[in-house]
Amino acid sequence: MALRGLLTLVRILGALALGFLLFAWFRLDGPGNGAHARDEQLAAASADGIPATARGATEAPFAPAMRSAIPAPLPVTPTQATLARWIGARYGVAPEAIAPLVAEADSLSRAYRLSPNLVIAVMAIESNFHPYVQSQAGAQGLMQVMPKIHSQRYQKFGGAAAYLDPVVSLRVGAEILRDCIRLKDGSEAEGLRFYFGGGPASDTYIDKVRAEQHKLNLVARGAHVPTAD
Repeated sequence: MALRGLLTLVRILGALALGFLLFAWFRLDGPGNGAHARDEQLAAASADGIPATARGATEAPFAPAMRSAIPAPLPVTPTQATLARWIGARYGVAPEAIAPLVAEADSLSRAYRLSPNLVIAVMAIESNFHPYVQSQAGAQGLMQVMPKIHSQRYQKFGGAAAYLDPVVSLRVGAEILRDCIRLKDGSEAEGLRFYFGGGPASDTYIDKVRAEQHKLNLVARGAHVPTAD
């Protein structure tokens, strides 16, 4: 009887030991811990703005460079803020979001020696200031750039990941517009026609851009300009 009792006790202790080992494995190395680690990685990826699906081991070194390549917003002047409020009322967009784009467009116009508010007027006609719009032909963003055609221009901003970044879209579009005007011997009207793609409708496009530019110039000078046509 004593021997039988001892064997029973050994079996019980063995079962308890096995249960403890299984518990420790699940806590430290098992599926539960793996899921927790995955969730931490997903949270970290979301926190720093990089989609988790884009953070493979081979792409991790590229992510910080991509983020740093996207330009930081410029400070906004009172005149630019006034323009942003007028644009916000006219196009139904948030002035706070538009103001940095107005500042960026202003800076690009000066750098590329374009007439005041031309880039902003092109944005208005091309996209109504909606940064994620896409045409049936595949043109994207504020300046309706064809990313596959102009992919090289995006490389300095991080490549395809920057296609729909509003500031990048604005910079690439303004650069294309500048090049169109240069190709047309400095004529903004003919550069706009080329930017549009030519054809019979290009005259109407040029007229729309110029009319919008005129209104923006009046607003910038402090004139009262109705937001409705």
